[in-house]
Amino acid sequence: MTDYEDVAQTILEGRPFAAGLNDLSLEAAFDTQDRVVARLAEAQGGFGGYKIAWNLPALMEKFSMPHPGMGRVMGDQVYQSGVKLPLSDYQNLMIETEIIARLSRDLEPGHAHDATSVRDAVDGFTTGFEVLDRLGSPADATAPAIICHNVFNAGLVHGTTWIAPSELDAAHIRTVSHFGDAEVIDGVGKAPQDPFEAIAFLANHFCGRGQVMKAGQLILCGSHIPLYPITQTGRITLSMGPLGDVSFEVV
Repeated sequence: MTDYEDVAQTILEGRPFAAGLNDLSLEAAFDTQDRVVARLAEAQGGFGGYKIAWNLPALMEKFSMPHPGMGRVMGDQVYQSGVKLPLSDYQNLMIETEIIARLSRDLEPGHAHDATSVRDAVDGFTTGFEVLDRLGSPADATAPAIICHNVFNAGLVHGTTWIAPSELDAAHIRTVSHFGDAEVIDGVGKAPQDPFEAIAFLANHFCGRGQVMKAGQLILCGSHIPLYPITQTGRITLSMGPLGDVSFEVV
């Protein structure tokens, strides 16, 4: 069994983090991720979207990355606000609060992208959670090993209020989230990066590898909080002002 098949089975079966990948080069990690997510897509409804990771300078330095990380979201793991997710389905459930973009047209290979050129490829933004499963990853897991594991993505939960790209003012968005009575975050301007810059980075990466990012797919634009562990059942809420509210329940 090849490494990528083993990693894919690890993710599909919720087995512990696959060992032996810490010393891979980034390019080898990207190749492995491409193969892993192709296997995941066969079983989990194709690709529903994309995620950016570590898109803060301090995080890139921590993981010795020259740029952010990236991953895909499977189609069967794109959930709408109000969904109930069983805690028992995850080995190490965590969440992040994020702005979510929706593509209005395909982004194809052969084009360089920047924050201006991708604006007409987005038809709206909403608020949402990234759902992650850390799979018991060790403290010394490197960026290449984490990339091989699709940066732990286990889906997203999106809101139902969508605003036009021209209406987004990420620097002044107030992010408020609670898990039961516990405050997860309450702060203004917590987006790690201009969402259009995040989208352009992902487009350059994935389209540069010959892939097509398709209209209707969703993009997680970067977390407003450190990874937040969920170890018990309860309801999680999130509000981002004009982007609306979103919630889900862990059962």
